[in-house]
Amino acid sequence: MVLLLIGFSVNAQKNQADTKYKRYEYNEAIPLYQQYLENHADDEDATRKLALALRYTNNIRGAIEAYRSLIQLKNAIPDDYYDLVQMLRISGNLSEARTVAMQYQKLNEGDKASNLIASIDRNAEFLTEKDAYIVTDKTSQVPYSVFAPTYMRNGLLVTAESARAQSSQWTGRGFTKIFFLSPDDMTLTPFAKELMSDYNDGPAVCSPDGETMYYTTVNKQSVNENDINTSKLQISAAILQHGKWTEKAYFTFNDKHYNAAHPALSHDGKVLVFASDRPGGKGGMDLYYCTLNPDKSWSEPVNMRELNTSENEIFPSFDPGGNIYFASNGLPGLGGLDIFFAQWNGRGFGESVNVKAPINSSYDDFAITTDVNRSTGYFSTNRFENPQTDDLAYFEKSEKQVLANIAAPVIKIIVTDKYTATPLPYVLVTLKNTHADVVFQGMTDPDGALMVENLPADDYRIQGVLNDITTTLASITPAEFTNSEIVKKLTHNDPRFTLSGIVTNSVNDKPVEGVTVSCMNTVLNRVNKKVTAKDGKFFFQLEQASDFKVSGEAPSWLSSEVIYETTKGLDRSKDLYVTLKLSMQQPAANEVIRLDKIYYDYDKCDIKPRAAEELDRLVKLMHDFPDMIIELSSHTDSRGSDDYNIRLSQCRADAAVKYIISKGIALNRLVAMGYGETKLVNGCANNVACSEQQHQENRRTEFKIVSCSSCPGRSQ
Repeated sequence: MVLLLIGFSVNAQKNQADTKYKRYEYNEAIPLYQQYLENHADDEDATRKLALALRYTNNIRGAIEAYRSLIQLKNAIPDDYYDLVQMLRISGNLSEARTVAMQYQKLNEGDKASNLIASIDRNAEFLTEKDAYIVTDKTSQVPYSVFAPTYMRNGLLVTAESARAQSSQWTGRGFTKIFFLSPDDMTLTPFAKELMSDYNDGPAVCSPDGETMYYTTVNKQSVNENDINTSKLQISAAILQHGKWTEKAYFTFNDKHYNAAHPALSHDGKVLVFASDRPGGKGGMDLYYCTLNPDKSWSEPVNMRELNTSENEIFPSFDPGGNIYFASNGLPGLGGLDIFFAQWNGRGFGESVNVKAPINSSYDDFAITTDVNRSTGYFSTNRFENPQTDDLAYFEKSEKQVLANIAAPVIKIIVTDKYTATPLPYVLVTLKNTHADVVFQGMTDPDGALMVENLPADDYRIQGVLNDITTTLASITPAEFTNSEIVKKLTHNDPRFTLSGIVTNSVNDKPVEGVTVSCMNTVLNRVNKKVTAKDGKFFFQLEQASDFKVSGEAPSWLSSEVIYETTKGLDRSKDLYVTLKLSMQQPAANEVIRLDKIYYDYDKCDIKPRAAEELDRLVKLMHDFPDMIIELSSHTDSRGSDDYNIRLSQCRADAAVKYIISKGIALNRLVAMGYGETKLVNGCANNVACSEQQHQENRRTEFKIVSCSSCPGRSQ
């Protein structure tokens, strides 16, 4: 009877541990497994779960001992060896790590094993720049985890464990929440408390204007199915209104069956990257990206396959140059999670590059935020003191590295068009050494220039590519590095024309950012689109012997006029560049806006195709502001009788309103007025001699915003 009770007690202990494990309650499962294994050391299932639970709670030493025991058991699997290698690397035991890695390769040949051995063999390479930075623990005074920093105004948004009594059964510590951290005194202040849940919240990132936030939280539909903690992460969005955060359904790709986490925004706010184990990936957590739609929703996620591996790629972030950083445990590195960098080349991301020590270590290093030159910044790591908690590390280039940078000359590369000598922006320039290794890639700026710093004296070859056409080739010799500046010029010969232009605010003539400019080849029925940056500039390559329509639009702005251009009959060597200026403006109540391109045939009211394009600008604006009510007016010149001009102008105003209604605008939002010749804009009244151009000024269509409470008013 006593033996039966003992057996029952032991089995109950194992079952209880398994239940805790299934619920992710690792902190409580660990002692139960340890007690059970004292008398059942040959139970590989319990040993593996103990090893994993210790690993998941960052108990490195305990995990190593559990894995060592596990691989001695007859039912050990290849992943047990792999996990032990990772733990040994974190502890610095590279000799044993390589031995176990070779055993793993015999059991599981392939890229995963090759990358693992390469990581160990390249360990010295990853340490070559260990003196390039000074790394400081900035949250040593905080007894719990602080990680995932992102810049926000005069500080950082971080994720940290809450000091509240409520705690995570996974770690035994407080649930994570979002905090604002002041770099001056490193104090943590709760952020967006009204959004925080009863589970883990964070990391988070804010839009450039600070008024929209995307953050990781728990998908409540995934919690506790069949008494098992099946929590999955999701990305939520919120907007700041009157000093309070309110949830918005801007990100709609969450699913209770898989995780979506770690949102990152490009610095223009138009690209969102996140990590997910959604179906269709390469394995583990993969990186995906979405682009921003005009209505603030996001496009369907696209797998960033060039960066992903069969393991985990997580905690993405952008630098101001559009380059991406992320953490991976599937690429060769120093152990645990390493931080990698991939440079944006204008069409995609280049090769993933390990940022090396001292930013990376044999521990978990992840979630970096930095400048475009990686000269200073913050990242997350568990290398300091207690590996069971994450800390915020600050890095800056060491004095030795700064002096080396000062000594190196600046290389200035200028790319121009062969025929016109016009500077070419957005050319992808590559520098290679004598072994044909790529040592640098970058894009020319709007002035056609690119600066390269910190390259050691050597032989280099330089070439650019734009629209799949390469530039001329330039070279640099070691002797040139005695100069303070090295200038190299490349020329580009593209048989197509280039159309360049700028989008400005018609009220103050300032450049407008975030405008989608469309260029349609009406002969080939092909449309290209570009989005303007802060300088408002855009450019397109135009095919020969074709006609083009160019226009720009942005949410809450009156779209630009449609501009027509042609390359028919043009000689490229003489007429390559055509400069356009698309003017746009935001609406304001009681404002009168003239639609200059609405023309009618003589004595006709029909809406012609080009007039329809002009009215489409108004339709788009009224869709942007559903409460806008307008008066649409038509005017004539003074020629013809007064009564006839009133009837004709009213007919034309009615025709315009009818067209707008056909595009989904309600009739009660429109007032049609024909004023005939009663509101001339110049002195061309009856019996006054005027030119045709002066009469044309009076033949116009205008709209006046009668009311619009949601309109932003005249932009400054």
